[in-house]
Amino acid sequence: MLTPMLVQYLVGLCCLRGDPEAVDVTVGDLVLDIAANKPRDVDITVTLHESDGSASAFKAYEVKREGEPLDVVTVEQLCIKLHDMLTVTHRAIVSASNFTDGAIAKASAHEVQLYVLKPWTEPLSTQFPEFKGVGPPGQFLGDFHANLLRWTDYRLNVIVPGGPSSFIYETSTLLFAQDGSPHKDFSNMGKYIEALLYRSTAILFPLEPAQTISRTFPPEPMDENQELEASPAWPHTHTLDVTGDQVFLKLQTGLAAIDSVTVSGRLQWQRHRRIPEFYVLERVPTSEVFAGAAVADWGSADGKMFAMIFAPDSRATHIHTFQLQEKHKHAIRQLKIPLPSDNKL
Repeated sequence: MLTPMLVQYLVGLCCLRGDPEAVDVTVGDLVLDIAANKPRDVDITVTLHESDGSASAFKAYEVKREGEPLDVVTVEQLCIKLHDMLTVTHRAIVSASNFTDGAIAKASAHEVQLYVLKPWTEPLSTQFPEFKGVGPPGQFLGDFHANLLRWTDYRLNVIVPGGPSSFIYETSTLLFAQDGSPHKDFSNMGKYIEALLYRSTAILFPLEPAQTISRTFPPEPMDENQELEASPAWPHTHTLDVTGDQVFLKLQTGLAAIDSVTVSGRLQWQRHRRIPEFYVLERVPTSEVFAGAAVADWGSADGKMFAMIFAPDSRATHIHTFQLQEKHKHAIRQLKIPLPSDNKL
C-alpha cells in the first residue's frame, strides 16, 4: 500500500506523463495566496511554456489520501484555496478514495477538475486503445526482478584518529555534528552503517570482480526464501573515506570525527522478485483515463522505487526510478521531478 507521500509523488509522475512538454513539475510547491497574502503549499504544480518562453499554463493539483470519499466541505475548502492563487491557470483535486456526489457538484461549480487514483484492474485494451488485445496490467507486465549487490557476514573497522585506541559502539550509539548537535543525516551508528554499506556496493557493483561474477554465475533460488535468488558469495574488503560526512562520536576523550571505515566480509549478487502495484488515474465523473502506473520498490534498504507510467493515447511508457528520503516521510517540500530530458530520476 502506498504511503500518502508516495501517492503524492506518483500523481506528480502521472502529471508529467499527461503533460510531456512541461518545463517544471514540482511536488510540494509554494504558490502565492492573495487572500492570505502569503505563499501556501500546493501538492503538485506543472508549468508549461510557449515557444517564446512565456508561461502558457501553471497547473495546480491538490492530492488527498483519505479513508473515505472527499466530502463537499473538504472540496469546497480546496476550491477556494486554489481560486485565491491567481497565477494558477488550471486547478484540480486528486483523491485516492473518490468523492461524494455533493463534492463533485461543488467542484464543477467552481470549475475545478477532479481525478481519482484507484487500483488498476481493467484490461489495458479497455482503457488504453493502443494496447489492442492486452489483458490486465498484472497479467501484461507480470513480476520483475531487482538485482542487488549486498554485503553478507560483514564486519566494520571504524577509524577515529582523534579518539582512544579502542572503543565500543552499538547500532544505537548516537552520532553528532562538529558542534555537538545531533547529526542531521545519521542519528545513530545503525543508520550510518546502513548508508555506508549501500554506498560501498554502489561503488563496487560496476567494478571487478562483481561484474565477472554477475556474468559467470547466474543467481539460483535460495532454499529458505523462494522470493530470493543469489549467486555464490566471495570475500572482499573495501575502505571508505568518510571525512566529508563530518560524523562525530562522543567518546571518553570528547567528540572525535570518524575518518574512514573498512568493510570486510563477503559480497553477493541477490535477485529479488518484486510484485508491482497498479493504479489508474481517472477523471471524475467521466471515468476518462488520465494515466496508468505500475510501481514497486527495488527491495533495497535505501527505499528506491521503480515506476512505469502509461498514457491513454500512446504505446510509449515513461520509466522512472526515484527515492523519497527520510525528510520526505511526512511532507514533501520543493521536490522537482526530473524531466525526460534529464538523465535520471
